[in-house]
Amino acid sequence: MDVTQELTVVIPVRIDCIERKENLNTVLFSLLKTTAATIIVLEADNERKYFYPETTEQIKHHFIEDHNPISHRTLYLNQLLKMTKTNIVGIWDTDVIFENEQIEKAVREIQSGITLCYPYDGRFVFLNAEKSEKVREDVLAFLADKEKETNSSLFARPSVGGALIVNKQHYVAAGGENENFYGWGPEDAERFKRMEILEEPVSRISGALYHLHHPRGINSTFGHDERDKRNVQELIKICRMNSIQLKKYINMWDWKMKNDQG
Repeated sequence: MDVTQELTVVIPVRIDCIERKENLNTVLFSLLKTTAATIIVLEADNERKYFYPETTEQIKHHFIEDHNPISHRTLYLNQLLKMTKTNIVGIWDTDVIFENEQIEKAVREIQSGITLCYPYDGRFVFLNAEKSEKVREDVLAFLADKEKETNSSLFARPSVGGALIVNKQHYVAAGGENENFYGWGPEDAERFKRMEILEEPVSRISGALYHLHHPRGINSTFGHDERDKRNVQELIKICRMNSIQLKKYINMWDWKMKNDQG
């Protein structure tokens, strides 16, 4: 049995440049060709801008009209979690790819009792514009290339962003996505720290994650404004809590209570 049949991959998207659209096409193509996962794309924008070039029942597309220039990613991820019918859920960025074997191993980790598994070992490899264009031309050949670059991660520490796979029941009980994070910010670090404080089991899979190039706009950079300050303050607030304090705080989240009520 293909274990990815038990997986739903959710991807929130806002098409803010042509590269974002091309990257998402590439990500979806790779998932369709290498997994049996159900894929849910949620586009929130002033109008629908994304259409996958082929019709397939494996991809579900939802559009929400949203005229706010700031994309509330954590809000939409919680909505996506509620849409899924499987208990194993992958949360993907629009621009990340990795080998299918890593996805399969991560699904098995969740089946074994892990709450959150990163389907890579922390190496977040940024591909430049020229390399990304070549990868888009034949993503399957790139992923199958055993000589591809794997050691150019820009982070000094293992990354906790880009993609993760969760046990939905346990993850939602642990708060799901923290909607206090509004816009681009340190929500990936907070998620990891929250699982650590709550002593939820977390694991990693050997292998790198590859990030396709795109220009960075308001929803993929820090704005150095009050929004950023509040996001950082939320991260610091979580980091200072013990498990009892954090559980009490999570139970106060409005979206958490709505999820508990179905």
